[in-house]
Amino acid sequence: MTATPSGVGTRNSELSPSGLDPLRTAWQLLTNVKFALFLVGLALVAGLVGTVIPQVPGPMRGNLAARSAWMELRRDTYGPLTGPMDGLQLFDVFHSAWFNGLWLLIIVAVTVCTVSRFRPTWHSVQRPQVRVAEGYFERAHHRAAFTHEGGAAAVEAMLRKRRYKVIRAEERDGTAYLFADRFGWSHYGTFLSHLALLMLLVGALLTTMAGFDRTFVFAEGSPEAAVFDRPGPNQLFIKVNEAYRGLDAEDNVIDYHSLIEVRRGDEVKACKTSVNDPCHAFGYKVHQAAWFNDIAHFRITNADGRVVLDTNLDFNSETTAVPSFVVTDAQGRELFRGMIPQMGTDPGETDSRADDYATATLVFPSAPGATTGPAYEIAWRVLDGRMSLLIVGPELDPVRIAPGESVVAGSNRITLASATSIPAIQVFDMPGATTPAGATVQMPTTPDGTPYLYIAGISGDNVILGKDRPVKTAGGYTYTFRGQVEASGVSVRRDPGDTFIWLAVGMAMVGLTLTFYVPRRRLWVKVTPARTYMAGIAEKTTRLGREMRLMGAQLGSRDALQDGDTSRGE
Repeated sequence: MTATPSGVGTRNSELSPSGLDPLRTAWQLLTNVKFALFLVGLALVAGLVGTVIPQVPGPMRGNLAARSAWMELRRDTYGPLTGPMDGLQLFDVFHSAWFNGLWLLIIVAVTVCTVSRFRPTWHSVQRPQVRVAEGYFERAHHRAAFTHEGGAAAVEAMLRKRRYKVIRAEERDGTAYLFADRFGWSHYGTFLSHLALLMLLVGALLTTMAGFDRTFVFAEGSPEAAVFDRPGPNQLFIKVNEAYRGLDAEDNVIDYHSLIEVRRGDEVKACKTSVNDPCHAFGYKVHQAAWFNDIAHFRITNADGRVVLDTNLDFNSETTAVPSFVVTDAQGRELFRGMIPQMGTDPGETDSRADDYATATLVFPSAPGATTGPAYEIAWRVLDGRMSLLIVGPELDPVRIAPGESVVAGSNRITLASATSIPAIQVFDMPGATTPAGATVQMPTTPDGTPYLYIAGISGDNVILGKDRPVKTAGGYTYTFRGQVEASGVSVRRDPGDTFIWLAVGMAMVGLTLTFYVPRRRLWVKVTPARTYMAGIAEKTTRLGREMRLMGAQLGSRDALQDGDTSRGE
């Protein structure tokens, strides 16, 4: 017996490394189509959740008090689930860590998939397979065989004429092997489409994580206002010098724009901004988003003449419905035309505001030019979007009318012409207010369209403020309406991902065009002394065999064509 040399058993037992390779496993997972579909499905579900479940409004996201108040309202709908749902960030899906993480994972998967496709795509274009097995000419799906004169040189010349790149792969025993490639570079179209998807995802992620989009209301002529909540060297300040609204002959809005100043540090840029033509300043786009005229320049001084408030009172688009009347006498002469602001409130029979009535007094002259006349008590509320008004007074029993209807009181006809929405707001911290609820401010207009303020809660009687006509109350405060102010709704936006998105759209269009409209054709040709054989692959077409037979006919072959080959144009 021959002894086994020492150490042989040890060497034979040495095996290649076993177990999981984390990098290889991750690479295989990220290039797996099923895993990619799973990620896309998760993203769709997350998007659906963010659409169905109410999301925290943008301005409230950084305001803890406002966000807490908003969350309390959600408890009416979701009850005890509100807390856990908030913990999972279901009320702020598109800004949550898990959604951004999912988005980042999809980007990584698309990146890996794109990178993994580049090498085979490049190899297929730059180093195509120029030889195939002999049996391929007999079993290829697209193939043709025919006789012709001229040999390989004629075939090569014909293919070049048809814009094929021709390579003579081999010649042996009188047989020439050719490879022809047409539009080989179009194969990069699929890679370009993958790259476009990657850039689209990156652009969307940049927009979500680093973008800025908020809308502000800046009153015309007010001091400049800060854009960002936190001060810093990059803080922007915006001032609206003029808010313009253009109307046509029928009072339809045809244009609105603003002349603004944007300042950062010592740099100031003055420009005009509109809906479709934003102002570009310091990397931000400032769009005209809206136009408002429900702002009143309001000033209050105390008994010593010291200014305690001088501001633009913004009604924040809050309105109330008030009646507009037309009163005529027996001869048809107009005694009164105008709207009546709400002067008080009848609380109704319950604590709910649903049965509250707005109240006021309609007073009009007894004759044209008279300074006195009858007074009628009115009360109204809006039901199902339509005003219902109760009126009672001299020679008129209580009667209910709706807009467009009229009643006869003595020799006068009172018509409820329409219900009109006017700016109205409750100001809880109004200086000099006589009630814990503060004051109610309305801004109706006179028949000629001149605005004025009607204020309740600063005096024993309601106060009417005409422009620049101050009123001093018993509390020693003087209130002055300085006039109606126009304002611009301005959208300040920065989208760092928009360049990526536009490039992605362009690349996707080019990639799809190459893929669908510039299809690649690859032909392998065997030219023998007796016969020529063609086999090939073509993208997005099933008639390559007919095309090869037409090539044979072009070479002068009489046995290349089949029935029906010439029924359609080449």
